[in-house]
Amino acid sequence: MDRRLATAIIAVCVIAVFGWRVYSSGQKPVQAPASQSKRVQAPPSTPKTVQASALRPKPVQAPPSNSVAARLPTTRQRLAPEGTYFFLKRASLKTESSIIGFAPGTKVTMIEQRDSTSIVSDGEHQFETASSELTNDLDIATRVAKADFEAQRKIGDFIVKTVQEHDKQQAEEIATFDKQQAELDRKLRSATQHTRAKSRN
Repeated sequence: MDRRLATAIIAVCVIAVFGWRVYSSGQKPVQAPASQSKRVQAPPSTPKTVQASALRPKPVQAPPSNSVAARLPTTRQRLAPEGTYFFLKRASLKTESSIIGFAPGTKVTMIEQRDSTSIVSDGEHQFETASSELTNDLDIATRVAKADFEAQRKIGDFIVKTVQEHDKQQAEEIATFDKQQAELDRKLRSATQHTRAKSRN
């Protein structure tokens, strides 16, 4: 009886130990989801693509070019017809009977162009002048002509103002002289009358 009991206890212990090992080995797949977690995570290629697109810098736009200046028409030089020139400064031509003056902007025709001088004509006379005093640029000729006209106008206004002031001063002096002369004549007549009165008495 004791031997059977001992055998039964040993058998129960062996079964218990074996059952515990089986139970423990059965719990491992549940507690270690490493392989499953790897399957749940997104594939590595997806986040790499997203990160690359997110971190890709936006293309920097080039600063706008000065389109307004580019569209502005360049100033083109307006030239007179070939052989036509204009004086840049005042010039004079001495003839046998007089002196002819040419204002800035006066048109002349080129007869012969030399190194530093040119032979030109105003339609009546041919004469030599410095080439540096001539231009065939229409805009420059217009500017110098306007500038000379304005300068001459100011000189004319100054002369007129000076003459007016001189005339006014002369008129005042004449009026003062006439007043003084009238006063002198009055005193002279008064003295004459006084002398005659005394002689009568």
